[in-house]
Formats: sequence, structure tokens, C-alpha cells
Amino acid sequence: MITDLARLEPFREALRRAIRPGCVVLDLGAGTGIFSLFACQFGASLVHAVEPDESIRIAKAIAAANGFSDRITFHQRLSTAVSLPGRADVIISDLRGILPQHQQHLPAIADARKRLLASGGSLIGRRDTLWAALVENPKQYRTYDKPWVLNDYDLDMSAGHSFVVNTWCKVYATSEELLTSPRQWATVDYHTVDDDAVDGVVDVAVNRAGTAHGVVVWFDAELADGIGFSNAPGQPELIYGQAFFPLTAAVPLAAGARVRMPLAAKRSGNEYVWLWDTEVRRPQDRGEPHVRFRQSSFFGVLFDPARLHRREMAYLPRLDEDGEVDRYVLSLVDGKTTIEDIARRAARRFPSRFPDWKDALTCVGELAERYSW
Repeated sequence: MITDLARLEPFREALRRAIRPGCVVLDLGAGTGIFSLFACQFGASLVHAVEPDESIRIAKAIAAANGFSDRITFHQRLSTAVSLPGRADVIISDLRGILPQHQQHLPAIADARKRLLASGGSLIGRRDTLWAALVENPKQYRTYDKPWVLNDYDLDMSAGHSFVVNTWCKVYATSEELLTSPRQWATVDYHTVDDDAVDGVVDVAVNRAGTAHGVVVWFDAELADGIGFSNAPGQPELIYGQAFFPLTAAVPLAAGARVRMPLAAKRSGNEYVWLWDTEVRRPQDRGEPHVRFRQSSFFGVLFDPARLHRREMAYLPRLDEDGEVDRYVLSLVDGKTTIEDIARRAARRFPSRFPDWKDALTCVGELAERYSW
């Protein structure tokens, strides 16, 4: 991320414009702290660098090496658990993945905007406009065909095909591979976003004859007036790449055919479920579409029915041995009992699990690291 200058330089310029002497900056997902360092260079009096990952240790060392330790406060936790003594004048973040719909990115921005940004403060970035186009990419599509449909071993592996064609991936497409003009799919405005579900319809005409293998999706990022970048095919290559949503089967198309694809992302836990339906109509089609596919990343996940059963509302859960161990260990975490004492007591309570008290140390240590402070 740091070495991708086509991404880094626009963020740096947007930050330079936003900062006023003495202002407070909040750096969400600070990583190794490059935005925090820029903020100090541009005159921020205080920077709150928020990063739950251990990479924050590198950020602290780099801040010290540059003489900024007194102006950067580090918070090793999720931003939703952070409270500040006063609101920030500027919030900068790049928590995207290949697309803005990535893990807790949108909820984190919405929360920070409401709780931590001063009235009239600046958000960097401002909005992402998402685009989509039909693509001809036989090289990428081979990973969906082989070995599931085509293989050299005289084996029927088609049972796996329905799973793989419901998974999307990162690609680096070229503008020459596009079969249609780009079509705006959705817009994410970070000043207003609350609901992180995004949906829209891609309805495009095929510009040239070719074989459709999927749809590529990318974003144009607006960081400030006149400042932004794009991971579109044909633009300077960025670390993000584009998202490739495969079709269930490759479809030969003539110029003039139309493709309609409702495309949606709905968050489930820490991930998104993607849905993409495809209808292809040739110029001669008057009734039903020539091709109709129904796809979702939900169908690309292998589920154990027994595990799903445990999520039913009427299910009566009971702890297994691992749960009993964890519950017992956590009951002894009281700020007065040492890790060694807890491990010895856990070994006496569960001798078949921990033949020696030292065998319990790893379990106790992991739970203490996760739940204590």
C-alpha cells in the first residue's frame, strides 16, 4: 500500500489541503503510520492513529525516528472502541479492499463520522463511484473451467464447478478486454453512508463480438476537489486491481446484444454476500432471454449442515469440552490470580486435557491475551 504511489500521492495531497495549523487528525486503519506522518509534516498538532494490528508497533518506531512521538497518540484497537477527548478536524482512511464493500470498512466510517468528526470537519475520502463492464478474459476464466469442467484425467469433477463459479476474485483487466462501455453501478458517499448494503443494476449493450466470461467492477475515488484516483482497466495499475464476477458459463456474443445484471452486496458478519444475476438478450431474441444465470457468493461457500443447525433460534446449545475449559479459565481471570495459578488449577480440573499444568499454559495465555487488559 505504501509503495503504490498512484494511490499514495492523491491521499497525501488531499491531506495537505485539509490540514490547518493546530488541527486534530484521526487516521483510521493507520497501519505503519504513513498518513499520520504526513499529517504531522503538514502541521497537525495532534494525530490519533488507530490500528488494531500489531503493525502499529512499526508505526510507533517510525514516529519516534521522525520526531513525531509527542504529536501522535496510538490506539491499538478497533475504531468503534475508541473514544477521543475531543472531535477530530480531519478523518483520513483507506480501509477498502478491492472494492469499498470490505469487512467493517463502511460501518467503521459511518461510526467515526458520527462520533469522532467535528462539525464542518473533513473526510478523506469523500465518495467512491462504482463501475462495471462485461469482460472477455479467457485466461482468468480457465481457473473456473479447469479442472472442474475440462481436465486431462478423464474424471468428472463437475460437482465442484457450482461452487467455484459463485466465487469472485481479483484481476488486472485491460480496457481492450471490455466488451461493453463502463456503466455506473452505485455510489458510496462517505458523508451520508449508514446502510452498508449496496445494490444496483448494470444494463449494457455489447460493443463488439466476443465471448463474455464475467463482469469486472472497479471504483473511482474522490478524495477532495479535483483529487482522486481510479482502479479502472486502462488506468495506471493500482494495488487494488478489479473485482471479477464470473458467469456460470462463457457466452459467445455478437455486437448489439444486451446484458442486464442486478448486482448487490449485503454484509453478513465481517464479510459480504455478493449476488449477481445475468440475463443476455441477442438482437433476435423477442421472448425469454437467450441466457439466464443466478449466482451468489453464498453458493460458493461449503456449509456443514450440523454447524448451520447450531444457529437455529430454537437450538439448545451445550458446551463441549473446549467450551467448559474456556468457561472455567475465564471464571478465574479476576485481576488477582496469576496465569501460573490458573494453569495449575485448570490442569487439576481437566486432567485428561492437560496431563501437566504446563500443558495448560498455552490455553490460559491465549485466553488472557484475548480477554484481559
